[in-house]
Amino acid sequence: MIKKKMMTCLLAALLAGCSAGGSGAGGQSASSGGVSGEFSGTAKGNGGDVTITLTFQDGKLTGAAGVGEKETEGLGDKAIETMTQAMTEKGSIDVDAVSGATITSTAVKKAAQKALEEAGVDPEQFGGKAAAAAGEGGCVFDVNSVNEWLNNSADLGEGTMGNAVAVIPINHVNGPREETLFYAFVNFKYKARNYIKYQVTYLSCTCRSADVNYWMTAYVELTLPKSKDINDAEVRFLSFDRDSQDHYTAGFWGDSNPTPAGATYEMFKEEYIPYFIDKNYGYIQTLSFVEDIDAAEYASGEGREGYTLDTLSGSSVSTNNIIRMLNALFKYHAEDAYFQS
Repeated sequence: MIKKKMMTCLLAALLAGCSAGGSGAGGQSASSGGVSGEFSGTAKGNGGDVTITLTFQDGKLTGAAGVGEKETEGLGDKAIETMTQAMTEKGSIDVDAVSGATITSTAVKKAAQKALEEAGVDPEQFGGKAAAAAGEGGCVFDVNSVNEWLNNSADLGEGTMGNAVAVIPINHVNGPREETLFYAFVNFKYKARNYIKYQVTYLSCTCRSADVNYWMTAYVELTLPKSKDINDAEVRFLSFDRDSQDHYTAGFWGDSNPTPAGATYEMFKEEYIPYFIDKNYGYIQTLSFVEDIDAAEYASGEGREGYTLDTLSGSSVSTNNIIRMLNALFKYHAEDAYFQS
């Protein structure tokens, strides 16, 4: 029992990013006024490692310097210089990224966060992110801390070459309408000018035997409305095969084709999936099952006059879980910094 508890805490520590801290590059002194010394952190930049060193004096952040020898000359190195100068002036690592040097800027922020953790200070007091919570009986973690770990422990995360990834909750529903909490996986997130591209993988059909319960991957584009109200965000594009430019295969249809009710993927592609284009989250969140879609609304629009929901209602697992996927993705979309500013 004790061994099991120890292993659970160790797993929690690994997932949540809990650490016991450490000594800084220049050592630290715990005077009555607070920590003093130099503390460094390193993260992967565009060309190689970016190292940020923060200087503390009596608990105050008084200086920041950075090195990134393999960053692009005149762009990446300029980002390091500009951002560390701003950190020094502000006494905080919460500074603006440099336009055109997104990957290096992200590395600067990640390295500075690690330097704060190395200093053993409360990161939030200096514009960083809160350390993982520790609760009675050991470390505590949740989906947010897992996502934090995924995007900081490797060369993944917003602004990196690999882009951000995430685990998101999804309320799966089967044929008899039994709901189960599953997780979906955002494999790709890329912010364009006024929308964000996503790939999200989820398990839809659980009616078959486990050896053929293949997962679906949807390619979705969600808008960034001028109002910055998540309810106004719309489905700009939705596909289970090609992307919106028809350049890449970005999705995968993992459900039966045809379904037991006889609906083929081509029918979904023609009659069901296009229905969600231009629909906003204010509307999408009112849907839970395909029957929640008004029949007249479903048939409205050029070329849809002859479509009826009865064609696909017998394939409820596929239809309903597309709705569930969109709701889960919109909730994740709402967490983007665009909607917080």
